Amino acid sequence: MNDRRQRWILVAAVGVCMLVGAIVPGPRAGADPGGATLDRMASLAESGRFLDLLEVLRERPEGPAARLVQALERYQANESRRMAERQELYEQAIEKMAGEAEAGRVEDALIAAIDAHRQAQDEATVLVDPAVVSLVERVEAAAGDAEAAEDWLGALTYYQLLDLLYENRRRYESELDRTRRHVRLIQVYAPEHFEALRAARREAREAALAEAEAEAAAEAGDDAAGDDADDSAADDLAADPIGQIDHEPWQERLEGVELRMFRQALRQTARRHISGGGFVPLMRGGVEQLQLLINTEALAEVFPGLADGQRVRDFRRELDTIAASLDEPGRELTVLQANRLLDRIDAANARTIELPEPVLAYELTEGATGTLDDFSSVIWPREQERFTRSLEGRFFGVGIHLSRREGRLIVISPLPNTPAQRAGIKAGDAIVEVDGQDTSTWSLDRAVRHITGPEGSKVRLTLQREGETELIEQDVRRAEIPIESIRGWEYTSDNAWRWMIDPDERIGYVRLTQFIPQTATDLDEAIAEMRESGGLEGLILDLRSNPGGLLSAAIDVADRFVEQGPIVFTVDASGRRTYEGSARRDRTYRESFPVVVLINGSSASASEIVAGALQDYGLATIVGSRSFGKGSVQDPFTLDRGSAILKLTTQYYMLPAQRIIDRRPDAERWGIEPDLVVDMTRSQQHAAQEARLEADTLWDPAQREGHARAADLLEDGLDPQLEAALLLLQTRVIAGQMQVAQRPAE
Repeated sequence: MNDRRQRWILVAAVGVCMLVGAIVPGPRAGADPGGATLDRMASLAESGRFLDLLEVLRERPEGPAARLVQALERYQANESRRMAERQELYEQAIEKMAGEAEAGRVEDALIAAIDAHRQAQDEATVLVDPAVVSLVERVEAAAGDAEAAEDWLGALTYYQLLDLLYENRRRYESELDRTRRHVRLIQVYAPEHFEALRAARREAREAALAEAEAEAAAEAGDDAAGDDADDSAADDLAADPIGQIDHEPWQERLEGVELRMFRQALRQTARRHISGGGFVPLMRGGVEQLQLLINTEALAEVFPGLADGQRVRDFRRELDTIAASLDEPGRELTVLQANRLLDRIDAANARTIELPEPVLAYELTEGATGTLDDFSSVIWPREQERFTRSLEGRFFGVGIHLSRREGRLIVISPLPNTPAQRAGIKAGDAIVEVDGQDTSTWSLDRAVRHITGPEGSKVRLTLQREGETELIEQDVRRAEIPIESIRGWEYTSDNAWRWMIDPDERIGYVRLTQFIPQTATDLDEAIAEMRESGGLEGLILDLRSNPGGLLSAAIDVADRFVEQGPIVFTVDASGRRTYEGSARRDRTYRESFPVVVLINGSSASASEIVAGALQDYGLATIVGSRSFGKGSVQDPFTLDRGSAILKLTTQYYMLPAQRIIDRRPDAERWGIEPDLVVDMTRSQQHAAQEARLEADTLWDPAQREGHARAADLLEDGLDPQLEAALLLLQTRVIAGQMQVAQRPAE
């Protein structure tokens, strides 16, 4: 019987005793009320009242409780500091918002409003503040002006910032969709024009920041303004609303794309997508995308037909006629009728603007799938290898974690026991060339495509290392790189994972980064290692920022904790069950231990299945913030004999307690709600992620000094969610030790 069920039984028993209190004797004079203290300890920890728990334990500081008191006092100090920092950042943001708004810099004022909203103790008060309401109106007007001027990058930035302020509540959904599609078209087909827009935006942004700094310096009577205290996602977004891009020519990106792929995708989608909308909305979406394309002036530089006004008008007229027919009340299409409309579009294109076939097929597909959910899409020929590799959980390369910073590809860390580590590649190295090709304009996707390759083949990496003037050329032979699906608390000296986050209380820590075929087996090995090294009294299962993966892997992981019964169902649009994944007793860990599962807003899909199943069975306490709400099933359908893949949402996941967690447009509830909510501000998340990344890095011994360790996450209070999870388990373990200590000797 698991601990949570034991607590439920205890609560029920206490309730019965209260009902028949007249015949239940009270405690004898001088009796030890330790049992009541232990019950209260568990209750306070489960509800996150750690400071109240500290006050209880200070009355009984002897024995095992002394260790818990020490951990709680550290939490108290960290929480006091976090609250003070949060209030200070809130006040700074409010003051900055007022100053920037007064100076007419509405974008920076909005960024400050976003920061204030996230730091406020009562977030709702910020959104109804008259100054914020007035600011929002000014930004909406600025966004409209940007659209009118065809400054799609600027308009997109404004709407993204407004969306951030309202916490992605879809208030600006249509505006975001429209501007994103315009920006994508320019980015894909006119990258030079896109870069010009980006450069102009960057210069304007830098000028605004310089002006603000000069004003701040003048007010302070100094030569320079101080740095902002917070790391803001909104600041990053304003500086670069798109993030990294790939300058790969559209001809290469769309290599192998043909119109017949769209025809096949259209037929499969109309038949199988869970919306059951048929052909009409799909065709309407495709037509609207083409209308958007011909109304994007920058593309006339790329496709000559778009520079001919008469040809564009003729094509627009045909599209408008088709769109009007699709909007007729009650209109439905058969597959034959849909194909005839597509023939009309193809013929009109051929006699007017003459878009290349790959462009026509690609944009029709983007428009059609854009009417569906966020997870239905086509995997085109150039993307298939990466997609397949992500499902298989194996690839061949050199073994490095990469990032893109300040226009350079940076090695975050070599992976242990890989060709990169054996070749001496170090964290912080910049990869300036791959096989002689300059990487300054490469995206991460493009870098991965060039650095990975057939097993045994070589790739030449040209590195720039900090402190060295000469470039380093290194030939590295590719090998199979095991994809790491689980990680531990910290690396040992021999580059293996140490699993114990609290060796004294025997509490383990496992991060699941994705769900691939070997995930459950890797978890088994970690659990076995912890047990063999001295036992396992509790486990933190960290699923934060885990985007999911294979359904079978999620079922296998949940099965390690659920003895029997359903783990997940799939249901169709009508709610009819189409599949049941169940637990098997022979796969469950024989010895139970308390489990805390950590989740956040980026925990999705398979992560939500595991967390939700354990929550439904009362086998784990869920800590953190509400999960993403990706509770849908995508089935793959091959197109053009396997040249491309249609990934289509056909079902929803349902958890054992009969709840569907998908964030559908009309859903009022979605995702997994934690049993103990511990929210983190953006600045806290950033600090925790940076520290975790540094702690996970395989540093050269000469580089190790000054970089974060895993212990800093707790000692410095950088990760309050992790801290709460650990305190909860420490309380349960130590309460058990105290209970044993109170038993009379036989």
